[in-house]
Amino acid sequence: MGRSSRLLVMFAAILMGSSLLARAQQTQSNRWRDFEFLFGEWSWSGGGQPGQVTSGTCTFKPDLNGTVLRRSVHLEYPASKQRAAFAHDDLLYIYRDSADGALRAIFFDNEDHVIRYTVTVASDSIQFLSDAAPSGTRARMTYTRIGPDSVSERFELAPPTKPNQFTTYVEFTAKRTGNE
Repeated sequence: MGRSSRLLVMFAAILMGSSLLARAQQTQSNRWRDFEFLFGEWSWSGGGQPGQVTSGTCTFKPDLNGTVLRRSVHLEYPASKQRAAFAHDDLLYIYRDSADGALRAIFFDNEDHVIRYTVTVASDSIQFLSDAAPSGTRARMTYTRIGPDSVSERFELAPPTKPNQFTTYVEFTAKRTGNE
């Protein structure tokens, strides 16, 4: 192969590699398009049972080269007559199940809870619904866009005997404080 042929092959390979990289980056960025309204750093206010939150922060961002979304939360609960002040920390990972392509999430917190969710996306909201288990509480968490830099989050629980009768456990309003 002559020098000009090798240069032509190298140039074609570079163009092809650039095209594949651009397509992969576009696929990664499109993967989480419906969640973009949640990206960034948030400050929480509101609360409910088990008490009012005095302060809270949350970060939502793509992680592991865009293959998952990672939400981290830190909430401070004040002391009440029933309990001492405490902090709640949790992690939520959102991913696309490789077996069926469905959106799923898994939640971990410092209170030893692990919750697996099915995720449903609507125009201005995202809902996380745990499986109904005969002996366990069912959870539903819903994020709703209420403005360009504000969202609400409602966390609801249903008893094992009535897995579709949810009652609000806590509800928050969040304001974006920064972008990731």
